[in-house]
Amino acid sequence: MPTSEIVRGVAWEDLAVLLAALQHRSLNRAAQALRIGQSTASRRLQRLESALNARLFDRTSEGLLPTEFALALAPHARLIEGQMADVERLAAGQEATPRGRVRVALPDGLASHWLLPALPDFFARYPEVEIDCVIGHAVVDLTRQEADIAVRFIPPTAPDLVLRRLVEVPLAPFVHARIADTPLDELRWIMLADPEARFQETQWIRAHARPTRTLNVSLWHALFAGVQAGLGAGLISPMVAQSADLVELEGLPPVPGRPLFLVYHRALRDVPRIAAFRGWIVEHMTALTGA
Repeated sequence: MPTSEIVRGVAWEDLAVLLAALQHRSLNRAAQALRIGQSTASRRLQRLESALNARLFDRTSEGLLPTEFALALAPHARLIEGQMADVERLAAGQEATPRGRVRVALPDGLASHWLLPALPDFFARYPEVEIDCVIGHAVVDLTRQEADIAVRFIPPTAPDLVLRRLVEVPLAPFVHARIADTPLDELRWIMLADPEARFQETQWIRAHARPTRTLNVSLWHALFAGVQAGLGAGLISPMVAQSADLVELEGLPPVPGRPLFLVYHRALRDVPRIAAFRGWIVEHMTALTGA
């Protein structure tokens, strides 16, 4: 079969399965990432292998093992992925009014204690816009459309991403009221898991609290739940602490705040639903923090 006929037989949706399978090394997780069924993902991958007349993965007990051909094909598939994303962004800009779905990526603490409680106001203003929350500490790739917009503490480095500093989130050491009289050197400290001590919160606790007992958790929401349960002290924003029976520890140096950023792809700047959410989020954070 001539090469040109092979290329014409390749569908983008099949290449998308290839890229997802390369990233996740599991057909089931690839299907979940693409929001399709596993049988559909398998069928598309088989169709791609048939169109290319080449095997792309070996199925092993540890997951999908890509062939050399799959690895060589990946950079070209990513170029097509970027072009398809540009097409989708261009089409999205044709909206006359805000409507459609916005995928927002943010940490779990911001989602549960800030965004979700405030969304009724957003939906009242923009009833034709739907929100999907991509929650977690991992930094999503906005250039690959893993989300439309992100609220995060880590600034981006990609040149096509727009960065806006929203606010500085204040932090302070808090404990539950019933253990507020516990001596500092006897307190357990609840901390986000940070084995390399990269977080400024970890560095502050080690430098000023010098705890002898710690409880490490992987999610901020678990940290807050632990402090609220009286398991120990933790660094929490006063904006959140005021909603619980927590007491700020005295006699310690101030904790540096964390700058919070709004990030989105430059091509989405004028898409009505993105612009609506962007304007609302800036307004809401300004009102919430008094910035």
